[in-house]
Amino acid sequence: MGKLPVIKRNNDFRRVYSKGKYASSDSLVLYYIKRRADTVRIGITTSKKVGKSVVRNRMRRLVRENIRHIYGQLAPGMDLVIVVRKADPSADFHSIGKELRYLLKKLDILVRENREKDHEGTVNRPDQGV
Repeated sequence: MGKLPVIKRNNDFRRVYSKGKYASSDSLVLYYIKRRADTVRIGITTSKKVGKSVVRNRMRRLVRENIRHIYGQLAPGMDLVIVVRKADPSADFHSIGKELRYLLKKLDILVRENREKDHEGTVNRPDQGV
């Protein structure tokens, strides 16, 4: 997969902040707003309260990489803005990913797959009786 579609204009960020819905956790706030196009655009912001530039850029990279892995599971047609509140010195790829998935599920943006494979490789559907 190539580069993620990003939000660049200040006007677009302000529109998501003012008219969008949001959910927050300890270190992340996620805003989103629906739009007509089928693509999902991403915006990541970190303030100077988070830390020096090295820390801010590290947090952006962690969030961006997690979004890259989840991007195919996102519902189409929206703008997402992720605000990094504070940098946890022990933050790693998995902890940020867990927090991000929690927020996406909380806002019901993450598309869930209902099919699960059992140990024999056949597909079990939760809606079918045994």
